[in-house]
Amino acid sequence: MQAGHIRFVTSDHSPCTPDLKETDAMNAWGGISGLQNDVDVLFDEAVQKRGMSYKHFAQIIASNPADLYNLDQKGRISIGKDADFVLIQPQSPYTLKAEDLEYRNKISPYIGREIGAQVYQTILRGQTIYSKETGVAAEFPGEFIKK
Repeated sequence: MQAGHIRFVTSDHSPCTPDLKETDAMNAWGGISGLQNDVDVLFDEAVQKRGMSYKHFAQIIASNPADLYNLDQKGRISIGKDADFVLIQPQSPYTLKAEDLEYRNKISPYIGREIGAQVYQTILRGQTIYSKETGVAAEFPGEFIKK
């Protein structure tokens, strides 16, 4: 990522029930449930541990994916764009526990791992849809973007 060979990082968020992961790697369900912790893990590993700039991090998680998929209203904080952004609390370590997961199936490769930063708040179209204090909003202004 630092060298610019990887333009963005996403998650396929491929959840499954725990029993589908109990076999050997060649027969187990492919993919992981990881979407909830992707931004804080990536920020910790790329920015805090490896020195990636905030600007490059924002490109990796926001502007580059928006550009690739021609999502003109997304990817940047600017007048006329959707007010979508995430606030990250750096140097704020926590150890992920299964009960902290918002997924139906409480499995993740990050359980038991110390993660050194936390998503503090997520804003979608100017509305808070997640905050560390109150959790996930019951309703939020998501929209399907047809391309």
